[in-house]
Amino acid sequence: MKWTFEKQMRTCAPKGQPATAQGAAGAALGPGVAVGSFSPNGARCAFSAFQAAVTVAALLVAVTPCLADENDADDPQQRAERLEIMKGQAAAYTLTFDKSSAKLALHDEPVLRFSNPVSGVPDGIVAMWKDGQRPAVFAQVFQTKTGLWVHEVQSLAAGSLTMTQQNTTFWQPQEPCEEFRRLTDAPAAAGSAGRRLVQMKALAGEFSAADDFKISSTDKEPTRHELRMLPTPIYRYADPDAGIEDGAVFAFVHGTDPEVFLVLESRAAESKSGKTGTPGWHYTLAPMTCWAVTVQRQGKEVWSLPERLNKSKPNHLYHVWLHKPAK
Repeated sequence: MKWTFEKQMRTCAPKGQPATAQGAAGAALGPGVAVGSFSPNGARCAFSAFQAAVTVAALLVAVTPCLADENDADDPQQRAERLEIMKGQAAAYTLTFDKSSAKLALHDEPVLRFSNPVSGVPDGIVAMWKDGQRPAVFAQVFQTKTGLWVHEVQSLAAGSLTMTQQNTTFWQPQEPCEEFRRLTDAPAAAGSAGRRLVQMKALAGEFSAADDFKISSTDKEPTRHELRMLPTPIYRYADPDAGIEDGAVFAFVHGTDPEVFLVLESRAAESKSGKTGTPGWHYTLAPMTCWAVTVQRQGKEVWSLPERLNKSKPNHLYHVWLHKPAK
């Protein structure tokens, strides 16, 4: 993780704008943490409320060890209480499509609860907002080892949207997400839900992912980390009104902390005149990290993203900021 410190980031921000955590957090949190560009996989790319880089560096040295043991030993009641806090933080946001003013629906429960011993993130959740039944926004809500709260978001929506809390706009991505790509060499979708799940797991298994990040301030070059795909989809859905016969979201993780999501759908091909043809398998990828990510299918690179540490902005598809809970 790159140790970049913006002068006295604190948690201050222009009126009506959230504070960003792009500098110190990324380094102090480890793989996947990026302030103003956080990532789910450990090294959260952001910190920002530290008064001195020296303090952060000193903390990082002491933070990394034994996180897994400490998390395992966490009191069940404390974990339950923290889960409710994280769910409450996610539920406090309202997401609205700019064009239609329609609200996105927050999924009833987090689709994943995670930790990342490498990066110093002992506990977090992935919340999801939906357009119909289809995933539209993923958000990571997590607390760092030092007690800072970080919110990290990624849009999968086909249009611009706005994320607000009371009268403050925290995020307003202006561009649509990447279009789904058809897997032209994939077999036809099976006729039953059970067999389609087997197919989706097999198709997901053809993909592999890796990210490059720096854990220590002394790291001159990033380290390549091969990500592990969770074998079970974190979310499965169908949306006949949208022409989606079946769909699933797979997570590529550090520990259990997702760095990139793979979304697979069985649906009709789309054209200017609408949905046409027989259903086929389509996919898209959604990064949840500020670090460079590469995805391969059957050993060939199909998608990549450069490092975005300290580069996320409120109008980007991906953004991250420090959250300051109300007292």
